[in-house]
Amino acid sequence: MKLKIGLLTTYLALGEDSDSGIGQHYHILADALAAQRHQVHMVYATRDPGPARAALATLAPPWTYDVVTSRAPAWLRGVVRKSWPSQLLLENLWLSRAADRALAAASRRYGLAAIETHSYNAPALFFLRRRHRPPVVTRVSTTTAQMVPISLVHSRVIGWQSAIERRVTRRSDALVTHTVQHRDTICTLEGYDPAGFAIVPHGLPDPGEPPAVTGTNHDQTVEFLFVGRFETRKGIDVLLAAIPEVANACPAARFTLAGSTGSGSDWSEFTARYPALAASRVQSLGKVSPAALRALYQRCSVLVAPSRYESFGLIYAEAMSHGKPVIGCDAGGIPDVVTNGVTGLLARPGDVASLVECMNRLGADAALRERFGHAGRRDFLARFSASTMAARSVELYARIGRSSGG
Repeated sequence: MKLKIGLLTTYLALGEDSDSGIGQHYHILADALAAQRHQVHMVYATRDPGPARAALATLAPPWTYDVVTSRAPAWLRGVVRKSWPSQLLLENLWLSRAADRALAAASRRYGLAAIETHSYNAPALFFLRRRHRPPVVTRVSTTTAQMVPISLVHSRVIGWQSAIERRVTRRSDALVTHTVQHRDTICTLEGYDPAGFAIVPHGLPDPGEPPAVTGTNHDQTVEFLFVGRFETRKGIDVLLAAIPEVANACPAARFTLAGSTGSGSDWSEFTARYPALAASRVQSLGKVSPAALRALYQRCSVLVAPSRYESFGLIYAEAMSHGKPVIGCDAGGIPDVVTNGVTGLLARPGDVASLVECMNRLGADAALRERFGHAGRRDFLARFSASTMAARSVELYARIGRSSGG
């Protein structure tokens, strides 16, 4: 059975914009659903619609779309101009209003059978209040409440945003998330019923069979690759603290860091403290293109991403799709993606010594790297392909459609 499916998001990875896990998910999901001959309509609510429209016009995706935007009145923006969290909340509310109108129009125009959206930023806040609408599936990724303990910004407005997200989640017709562990974490934190969640892991396009030898580079260099923003949640501070010890223990080790440096304070402190090491064996590339990132995955020996929390962690599945062993942390949904001792190793979150131990173990053992890499590739094909994600999503959409009488 072919369905007419709506997708609503405030993040959409387009062209060089591949930072957002949510943004990647919705682009990949739309493509995979369309490849299975479902009719897909995307509503993308963004504060910067011009580049998005231009990128989509160039990409000519196999699905239809609306790019919408809206801004609060100038006088209201002026009231909250001194509070960054208040500005962000206000922008999200106005984007939700624009999304509501566009999604309602698309539902009438295409006869959508089901809609998937995300809880973060609550883009379906107003649409869920409509009486006559298709059933809505809300994907619950990392919640605002989960970010509070590690956020550098503290404001009661963040609590308001969390309350709005919880309202959207509870009003949804079905809930979905990526891993059992993440489901249990957010149910404990937010008070949701675990039985109300379906588990549909993120999926990725298959890059194709990797080279036969995946453990090392041809010159025997052991290249550790980090992919992610330079921020506390991604564990960049822990990795930079571990690198000098790993470099001493593994003379063949090299370290490549790919991702936006943000304020750059961690990296600046590292280069100031270890100038020779930074100049000779550590390379920070900044944000890279998707094509460049694929080349980095193909070249590296090990992906190391010691995030303190990920609801899933697309980068682990991405590295596994290229047949590479991975190092993550025993936190959030990461253990449901990385099987410790089978496809990679899990360090204790925030623990430099634990990360050093994992990196040294893989750095010293080429056979182990190759074994983990092959196992990761098999696991990717079995659990994390885009086609599997699309098929399982359609099963969920069809089920809620039947239960709602659609």
